[in-house]
Amino acid sequence: MTITQGASQTGTRDETYDLVSVLYHALQGAENCQTYSDDASGDQELRRFFEEACDQQRKLADRAKQLLKQRIAGEGAESRSAFGFSQSQGPGGGEESGI
Repeated sequence: MTITQGASQTGTRDETYDLVSVLYHALQGAENCQTYSDDASGDQELRRFFEEACDQQRKLADRAKQLLKQRIAGEGAESRSAFGFSQSQGPGGGEESGI
């Protein structure tokens, strides 16, 4: 069985790790684009471009949050958390943690 980088380093499912990573980077991108927009105050064309990029990054972050919420809620129905722990037991709580 091949273990991928996200799961082997964090113990989380790859899909969860990937969504969190995209969410983080989209929010960082939105923050950066806001800074770039502020820097371009004298150039309206650049300012509009950076504002558009910021809006797209925010939309991407919102979508990632929505998908992450759905996945975590779906895993709850399976009585497992996003981090592979049983809902009734935490890590080391007597049940196998799935990590």
